[in-house]
Amino acid sequence: MVISIKVPSNVYNFKSYIYGLSLEKFIIIIAGVSIIATIFTLSLLAALITGAAYFTIMGILRFDPENVYLIRKLYFHGSAYRIKFIRNIELYGISGKFAFTALEIENTELYTDSAKNVKILGIARVLEKLTCSYTIVSKPEEHENSIYYRTFVLLKANAGNFNSAVDTIRENITAFISGGGVHARLVDNEDTVSSIFPGNVKTFSNYFKKDGFYGSCYDIVDMEYSGDYLYQSIIEKLGFMVELDIDVKPLMKNGLFLKRLIASRKAELSYTKTGHYASLLKKQINSLETMSRQDKLYNVSIRFSLFSDHPAELRRNSEQFFRVMESTGFKIKPFNFFGRESFDPLAYSSHGKKYMMDAESLSSIFPCGFTAIPESRMEPLGINVITGKTVYLNLFRNSSYNIAITGETGSGKSYFTEMLLDAVDDSSIIYIIDPLNEYSGDQIVHLGSGEYPDFIMDAPGINNTVQEIIEAITGIPEEKIRIIVENACKKYGSLMFSSLIADVINYEKRHSINLASQIEKIFQIPVRLSGNRVVFRFGYASSHLRDMFFRLSITLAVSMAEKSKGNKLIIIDESHLFLKDKKNAGMVDMLARNGRHSRISLITVTQNVDDYYLNNYSESILRNSMNYFIFRQREKIKNKLFLGYNIDPSALAGGSNFDYSECFYSTGTLIRKLKIIRNLEDR
Repeated sequence: MVISIKVPSNVYNFKSYIYGLSLEKFIIIIAGVSIIATIFTLSLLAALITGAAYFTIMGILRFDPENVYLIRKLYFHGSAYRIKFIRNIELYGISGKFAFTALEIENTELYTDSAKNVKILGIARVLEKLTCSYTIVSKPEEHENSIYYRTFVLLKANAGNFNSAVDTIRENITAFISGGGVHARLVDNEDTVSSIFPGNVKTFSNYFKKDGFYGSCYDIVDMEYSGDYLYQSIIEKLGFMVELDIDVKPLMKNGLFLKRLIASRKAELSYTKTGHYASLLKKQINSLETMSRQDKLYNVSIRFSLFSDHPAELRRNSEQFFRVMESTGFKIKPFNFFGRESFDPLAYSSHGKKYMMDAESLSSIFPCGFTAIPESRMEPLGINVITGKTVYLNLFRNSSYNIAITGETGSGKSYFTEMLLDAVDDSSIIYIIDPLNEYSGDQIVHLGSGEYPDFIMDAPGINNTVQEIIEAITGIPEEKIRIIVENACKKYGSLMFSSLIADVINYEKRHSINLASQIEKIFQIPVRLSGNRVVFRFGYASSHLRDMFFRLSITLAVSMAEKSKGNKLIIIDESHLFLKDKKNAGMVDMLARNGRHSRISLITVTQNVDDYYLNNYSESILRNSMNYFIFRQREKIKNKLFLGYNIDPSALAGGSNFDYSECFYSTGTLIRKLKIIRNLEDR
């Protein structure tokens, strides 16, 4: 079962109240009254003028000292930061008082990953090893008309002594890259690092303009959120550009500081037993006590920056973003001071909202759960229902090239399999086992209707397999067939399967005319395979003959594939018809285990996941598949296939009577719900 890690309350987001006023406002008012009273002793007019000016200014600032930035923004215009780069083995930058280096994080979808808690703890262990402060920046980037995100970590140290700063950063680079919690690489390109920093910033009344876009900012004030990476999927689903900046600074000597905070909250609580204020105090005490047991704590500032092409569009997007993030559990506040400090990833934290976190809660919101940018252009397979992103599949990238596709009749699995085949490279060789005549190809072999594949019997071990198949089809004892094969090899040198069949028929004509006639009906027309897409169809009712020709087809496909260069696919449709026979299942299992060495992708298609649990071989085929596509079927799937998940595919929509279908797509511990749309490229 997946249990999300709870982000603590922001213990800095707390104000004591006196007579219904926050302590800050109460002090401001008392201070103002005291000043006016003092001036009153000197002059009534001066006191009235001072009082009017004081309370007017405080009214504009809403009695909140932080809003003094409202005044500063009226005359301040930011400009781009100047960065000096130095190569000292790695690439380092110097900006202001900081030296820094950049790492890029490999994004991977984590919201629906059943192992995400393990990965969260892995990230936490990495973060705990870091001794310097750092900033995490996720920047939007358009790709194939969709917005993706690249995440960078800027490790930084005080540059008062550059050599010592570099030593500190190097130690942290080693801790980060070798930690194992996330996949990261050093950025060795000055332009890429510079792109993390802003260009010129121009401020307006309630937005700013930067790099040709209009933007607005929101700071995290507090969270009611269980860290499970949902917010990153939501940001992707919104479809507009959102930049995320997280600044992290280790909190030193926090023991006594935490004790004082806990004591002050408990003292407040003793005067307030019920209501919202008491509930807030209890949450803060609970968070503080939990964090007091942690070895390391951090002051964190989190900011979202929205970007649009036009101020009106920015306003609509900002309103939508605010509503969605609030409903997700993020309490955010518009940022009112725009200038270069507010965007410099190395210095903006002094203007953000401090948020105390431990390593686990920080790792649970670590922005590495975005969809990775597709590495190469492929035909789209479907749409991720949660993120709205197009899903691409590179069959020949992972440790296994095999695919399992299941779904009841009419659920859309056959159409999807055709889409999958159309998406592969045109040079790929495809062999299709097609019991129900649903596929087309460059060449179709009608097995059992007189046609049979002809091939050179030169693959290692193929003679034994052929002897076994001919024995099962004809009834001729294996010893006699072995002698026929040996004699044929001596006679022909390079033995064709059709020549062997002719010798078998001639042999039987001397012993049994009836059997020879039956063999001639089964093997009438030899077919030499040609083209990149060959379909084997089965036109007879005998399950025995079907199984024998299945073995022959698999043997031939594997033999041909092993001789060919490049990528090969072998598709077995309605695979439950064959996998229930242990001999058939054993041959397919051998292909599933070893096909990768010849760049063969095995795609098995059946009606139900339970079809893979007919025997040990069929289950092994499932376990040796990397990608699973589960279309509509009646039975639930309970932890057999997806670690930590119970899948109910019975409510998946679409299929043969619709222009779309839905499925679950799983690879490893990650599962996504996809919408398969016809003519997706025109979407």
